[in-house]
Amino acid sequence: MSWAPSQPFAAGQRATAGQRPLPHMLGAALVASHKNQATAALEHMQQALKTQLAQVPNDINWPAFQVGLAKYAAAQTPHTRAAYPILATQGRVTLRDGGGTGPCVVLVPSLINRGYILDLLPEFSLLESLKGQGHRVLVIDWGDPSQLGTAGDAPLSLETLIVGRLEPLLQHAAQASGGPVALVGYCMGGLLALAASVRLGAGVIGKLAVAAMPWDFTQTTSHAHMQGVQSWLEPLLQTQPLLLPHLIAQYFWGLDPWGPLRRIAAYGTETDPARLAHLTALEDWLADGLALDGPIAAEILLNWYANNTPLKGQWQVGGTPIVPHNLSMPLHVTLTQTDKLVPLASSLPFIGQTKGATVHMAQSGHVSLVAGRRAPAQFYEPLGGWLK
Repeated sequence: MSWAPSQPFAAGQRATAGQRPLPHMLGAALVASHKNQATAALEHMQQALKTQLAQVPNDINWPAFQVGLAKYAAAQTPHTRAAYPILATQGRVTLRDGGGTGPCVVLVPSLINRGYILDLLPEFSLLESLKGQGHRVLVIDWGDPSQLGTAGDAPLSLETLIVGRLEPLLQHAAQASGGPVALVGYCMGGLLALAASVRLGAGVIGKLAVAAMPWDFTQTTSHAHMQGVQSWLEPLLQTQPLLLPHLIAQYFWGLDPWGPLRRIAAYGTETDPARLAHLTALEDWLADGLALDGPIAAEILLNWYANNTPLKGQWQVGGTPIVPHNLSMPLHVTLTQTDKLVPLASSLPFIGQTKGATVHMAQSGHVSLVAGRRAPAQFYEPLGGWLK
């Protein structure tokens, strides 16, 4: 029997040769020689985990969430109406005729979600309500930025969107109506409507109404987020033609991760067919996001949210400073008291920069303002009364 190795060890090989569990030995030696540091790191991780867990609510019911999710997945899609006729087109952006007779009102939705939230269902429709109150209602349809080849119209900058798309359509609406039109902007659409109103003046825009519109972006949760990621987000947006809808949805979910879980759980317990149809339509709309043009995303996220350019008077469109004091038409502002996306503190400073405005305080959140059960009383009727 030989006591010599079966294979001679080459120089430098002895430490790694044989059947020893060397990776585990290395780890054990590393931990043992840095025991104090490892203990401190573990305590820090435990404390961070406890802090995170302390922020988790106690009312999220896993079985109820599962039931609600299965019920929503099996739900029938509520009735959807056909697209309204197109009156005029600028690139991918169109002006649609929602019908009605009387003074003309143009609705300007946000860019991130589809504009049919203003016309969700017949009984939850700002469009239908205004028609019923004696108005002809037109709607701006921003089109789909992801359809790059259809109109050769992406990616757009915010200035091109306003000056080259929105303003010509509003001029067309005024010409077709025989005089100035009223403009109603919701959320981000309020800022776009504001810019067009400042630039076009009272000869085209006879009245301006904005609702749930951010102005002081430092009062939003997203302000600190965008400041923190600006250094790497800016070069990313400069190279990306589009900010895809699933990324936008992921971000908005992160602002309120527990609210949607409660909403789905509550969906599972609802039995009223009309209420279920309403909730289904809302969930379908939330899932039906739009991409955002890269240059537009850069201006909104970096200039508006990170640097607060609108409040500072630094936002310009086509060389025109977008300053509320320069508005030359009557102004109506709807504020939302329980809005998490656009807190009341974000909207209030806008009023102080105007020459004067009619202010309506709605007891609602952001989406419920325009499509919730109390939307007719909280928003549709007060706005319609002011427009008359």
